Amino acid sequence: VLSAQVEIRGTGRNTMSLVHYAEKMMSGREGEFDEMWFVFDKDSFSAVTFNNAVGYIEARHSEGYRVAYSNEAFELWYLLHFELIEKPVSRFQYGDMLARRMKQHYKKNLPNMYGKLLSRQDAAIANAKLLYQKRSRSPAKDNPSTTVFHLVEELNKHLKK
Repeated sequence: VLSAQVEIRGTGRNTMSLVHYAEKMMSGREGEFDEMWFVFDKDSFSAVTFNNAVGYIEARHSEGYRVAYSNEAFELWYLLHFELIEKPVSRFQYGDMLARRMKQHYKKNLPNMYGKLLSRQDAAIANAKLLYQKRSRSPAKDNPSTTVFHLVEELNKHLKK
């Protein structure tokens, strides 16, 4: 059970289009939320587009804006539950890599990934932090990298034990 109110909107948008959508959606709802998290991937977006979105969100930290990005894709977060990945990996390789480690076919939106990976969450956070320590000034160049651990740690603060 969470001690926080969480509202999730999956939009299929990425980078600045996601930011603009969220700002429009939140118009008139000021003060209703302490934080607004933006979760998106680098995918094949240009370095400029990706970095601009990350920088814009990070610059608004005092307003409660938070970012949980992955370079290249969210599946990197899943892989980090099994091992530290330090060499650049194409997002097109993640599925096969996960299938081998999970010993089952992997496809996007596989049900109960949280439950399947929960026992390995501490390792994923530690691995993601190691990557984060090596980050450059350009998130788009940091393949592999993810800041999803920031979101997970924030959500974990609200778990009732």
